[in-house]
Amino acid sequence: MRLQALTKCAAVAGALALPFAAVVPGASATTGGAGSAVAISAGGPVAVPPTPAVTSDAQRPVRKSVVELPPNPIVEARLLNAAAWSGHARASVADLRLLKLGLRASLVTAKCENGNGVSHLVKATLNGRTLKADAAPNTAVTVNLTGVGSATVTLNRHVRDKDGKLTVTAIEVSATLAGQTQTISIASATCGKGAQPGEPGQPPSGPSDPSDPGTPSTPTPPPSAAPIPTPITGDLPVTG
Repeated sequence: MRLQALTKCAAVAGALALPFAAVVPGASATTGGAGSAVAISAGGPVAVPPTPAVTSDAQRPVRKSVVELPPNPIVEARLLNAAAWSGHARASVADLRLLKLGLRASLVTAKCENGNGVSHLVKATLNGRTLKADAAPNTAVTVNLTGVGSATVTLNRHVRDKDGKLTVTAIEVSATLAGQTQTISIASATCGKGAQPGEPGQPPSGPSDPSDPGTPSTPTPPPSAAPIPTPITGDLPVTG
């Protein structure tokens, strides 16, 4: 039964990756700088190094995968995947368990494309309550840990830096335990906006008009970026 469950999760993860991989740019496409992805990382009293982690500005995806997260006191996960290339990144985790927090999920994914990001949860629960599959950006839930402290779980966390790069993290946990802060990041992807044809560093779209050598011909429109998730007024972070 365990093998069947893992096989099913792997199939789901592969199916989710297909439409995203279909938009891999060609060698002459516009770029958005290096993309980066991390499946799981943690900091604080219990540190978990980024596993796996990848950063790349290549025109084709660079991928890393780990079958199972090494044993540690706070988080369990299987089928960890990270992929990145120019202007794109994605990460996924299957069979997630944070037992002390009461957080479980069959599958957690995040993807970032040309400065836009989205995350998705499959069969995710927190203390027995179902979490929304597609939460609005930066949806926060506070959890009291009896006799230990408290924790804030942020779903679909979006952070944009001063250079315009976006980091989308499917689940971000920040817990105060005995006066110390523990953080856990699940499925995180970072990317920048793709530059438009004709901008510095981009290849010309075609030969110049002979009648006006200084004016390039009309460029071919770049592929459309994925839409930014739009929060819906009244959304609750948990259901049931």
